Amino acid sequence: MTAEPPHRAALFIPEQDAPGTEQPLVEALQGLGLTVQVKAVPVQRSLELLILITLPLHAFLGSLGGKLADDAYRKLKDAIRRTASRPVAVQDTETGVRAHLTPDLGDEAYRQLAALDLNLIRGTLRYDTEARSWRLAEEAEGAEGA
Repeated sequence: MTAEPPHRAALFIPEQDAPGTEQPLVEALQGLGLTVQVKAVPVQRSLELLILITLPLHAFLGSLGGKLADDAYRKLKDAIRRTASRPVAVQDTETGVRAHLTPDLGDEAYRQLAALDLNLIRGTLRYDTEARSWRLAEEAEGAEGA
């Protein structure tokens, strides 16, 4: 079985969002060379309301790493900033690893994310601004409760 080509992404948005809410993200992802399919999904009360982008994450991050100074990368960061009312997450289609992208992420956070070996990770990654590193969400929650 072959992996999905790195130039395809699915963008899942909560169906109650206003039409066009996803457009800045679509344009930013297209600017990075991805073909984007948008899917509206019904919201379950027990699920976190977020915008989810599924794609071959390692290939995407690898290509993004080379574009940190490019206009396309800046458009992606701006699109994430404009959707700040909803968390934006990217999920690897192969491993299921998910990373939450927040409006305040700097270039170093993206470089670190691109350098991670996704095959060694299981779960959801969040950037810890104090530690200046990516952590599994489960570890971060455990540290807060300690």
